[in-house]
Amino acid sequence: VNANATNTSLRNPQAVASDGVHLVVADTDHNRVLIWNHIPTSNNAPADVVIGQKDFVSFSLPGNTPNAQSMRGPQGVWIQNGKLYVADTQNNRVLVFNHIPTTNGVAADLVLGQPNFSTYVNPDISQQLTSTTASSMLSPVSVTSDGIHLFVSDLGNNRVLIFSTI
Repeated sequence: VNANATNTSLRNPQAVASDGVHLVVADTDHNRVLIWNHIPTSNNAPADVVIGQKDFVSFSLPGNTPNAQSMRGPQGVWIQNGKLYVADTQNNRVLVFNHIPTTNGVAADLVLGQPNFSTYVNPDISQQLTSTTASSMLSPVSVTSDGIHLFVSDLGNNRVLIFSTI
């Protein structure tokens, strides 16, 4: 298995989303999301934008303190009304980008499931806090919407969260 990250490589992709123009893929083991500005029409087409990493060849983790530009094992993506949603699974959060990113490594605009972008995450899930609240998440793996509500599959807490507005 080639572990190198490039603008054409994927390592354990877990989710794909499209708005009919863009194609977005959660490249889970490269700790990033790849974005094509147009749905590819040929094999092995290079992605146009990467988020979660500063460039196409990086796939490192930021340590146990995430930030608005980092991701750890994202497993879900969704596009709705021009916004991009990413289930940043191992950081126990959903990242919201108010516009589909057009530049590599951009910061998310909003975080769900954590009080801020830099809340410490213990890499050992068995050692993480397990107090479940309406605003917390533990290993969210999927995010989707019906155009009105936002749905998040919160795997670690054995539930689906429903946000009444996007």
